[in-house]
Amino acid sequence: MKLRGIFISCLLFVAAWVGGLEAIEADESFRLDPSLIRETWGGGKQARQFFDEQLPACFERTLKIGRWGEAGGRMDWIFTGPRAGVTLKVSATEVRLVTRQYDSLALPPEKTKGVDQSVATGQVSSVTLQLDHRLMLTVLVNGRQVAQQLWMHDLVHHQARQQGGGAIEAQLLRPATADVVVRVQPERRHQSILGFGGITLAPAYRLLSPEGQRQWWQLLRDYNLLLHREYPMGTQLNAEMDNWDRQADAVPHYYGDNFPNSEVCDFDYLKQLRSIGGLVMFEFWKMPPWAEQDVAKYAAAMVRYCQLSQEKTGRAPEIVGIQNEVRQPAEKFQAMTLALRQALDTAGFRAVQIHMADSALLGAGLGYLKDFQARPDVWRVIDYAATHMYDYQKAFTDPDHFDALLQQYRALAGDKPVLSTELCVNDGRFQTDSYRVALQLGQLYHKNLVLMDATAIAYCWLLLNVEQPSFGMTRSLFVPDLQHGGVPVASSAQLRVFGAFSRKIKAGMVRVEAVSPDPDLLSTAFIGKDGQATVVMLNRSLHPVRVALEWPGVTFTTTETCSPYAPNSAGPAAQRLVPPGGILTLTNVEK
Repeated sequence: MKLRGIFISCLLFVAAWVGGLEAIEADESFRLDPSLIRETWGGGKQARQFFDEQLPACFERTLKIGRWGEAGGRMDWIFTGPRAGVTLKVSATEVRLVTRQYDSLALPPEKTKGVDQSVATGQVSSVTLQLDHRLMLTVLVNGRQVAQQLWMHDLVHHQARQQGGGAIEAQLLRPATADVVVRVQPERRHQSILGFGGITLAPAYRLLSPEGQRQWWQLLRDYNLLLHREYPMGTQLNAEMDNWDRQADAVPHYYGDNFPNSEVCDFDYLKQLRSIGGLVMFEFWKMPPWAEQDVAKYAAAMVRYCQLSQEKTGRAPEIVGIQNEVRQPAEKFQAMTLALRQALDTAGFRAVQIHMADSALLGAGLGYLKDFQARPDVWRVIDYAATHMYDYQKAFTDPDHFDALLQQYRALAGDKPVLSTELCVNDGRFQTDSYRVALQLGQLYHKNLVLMDATAIAYCWLLLNVEQPSFGMTRSLFVPDLQHGGVPVASSAQLRVFGAFSRKIKAGMVRVEAVSPDPDLLSTAFIGKDGQATVVMLNRSLHPVRVALEWPGVTFTTTETCSPYAPNSAGPAAQRLVPPGGILTLTNVEK
């Protein structure tokens, strides 16, 4: 039996090599036999094979059938995760795909809501399940694709269960580890990094206990989230401009049955942020009605914010934006820009830089760019191009389709550095705490750094008070945990994926060229002062990757691994294995 398994493994390897497919390994042979039936609590008498592994975020697993039982034989190949599961019901002549949702209080614990469909008929000699970086679930029978569908849920364990018939002999096959050499070319320098961060809402921060607030400042340091995007008083700002930080004037946001949590300042918070090296970006979303049609009043309000920030925190914001997500006529954008620059200079804020209005969508942002570039005198006083990228969610099932748009924006922005001012998942289809959904944004962070030369990346919310938890799972990196003493906790895997980039890429570091021959090993490299160096490698393939890194003269001290099971877990520098769907950050940056 062992020799037979080795022979099958060799044949599969040769076939994969000849066909240009990934090599595979015969890792585990097993037998489902009526003689092995055991009593299963709550499930009757069954023969089962439990596979001793935790599945990576992206994977390929194959069952190669050695022999079906005399009576035909049937088995269920069962994949389970925290919110949903998949079963392949396999017989000698048919494969059925069953998908089910079971994370719902609307269902009793033993009930599920799912779909059962036949996907293949005919002689079955192998069946394969793949979860890939495109949020797709694919089923292959005898090496031929028979089903594919969107699947965002994490799967953790799997098992085989006999469903009648005689003994079944099979092997579990896994993709072999690939060896990849990543070469860093430090002489090829790109953008300098301004930082990483997002929006912390004042009412959410005030929900934290004193211990929770202490933890918050440590988390900002640990995750290097020092770029604060201010979400200031907007429509509620009075004409006297004296209620910027009046907490009673906070307004509810649009996230379900929420309480007031946005559009109010907290200068005390900003002062403490400044004390740990934080930077501030400020812009209006919706403006107060009395300033909406008068660019002089708009500019006066922006200057007043800068004055109050100077008075109460010791510094004006480093960067101000024209307006967030509101499309104005080109002439209005241009007038706002010139009025703002003049008002800032007159008030003594010549060092305050300006970023252009940021669109919610990258595609529409190209139009914004053209509006600002239409007048050279306007474009000249713009310091940063800026945009959000919520249209990337339309490319979740083909992330590389978004590349052309990123490259087009970068080319049109010319010599202006780019701020990626707001990223998150706000499409209701993907609003869950799945690691696989977070990995989609991980690919976008890489693309921002490499294709857009982004100098800063900001998540939407850093801390958001939500009543309905699914809003927090993808729109904010942290939420207040009121059940455990008002402390900040990660809302989902979005934090660890963002942290794989933010934690060890510090302000002032410069991106240098990192060349990977494997298009599915997304690699970025950064150098800083005093020999600081960081490389981030995201493996979006279906196989593990063992990395050899060529960067002469650089010594690394540690790695951090991001995966469904590793929240930026530190390990020795010699660790160079990147699991499928995992991210490895190799660094000598200590703090």
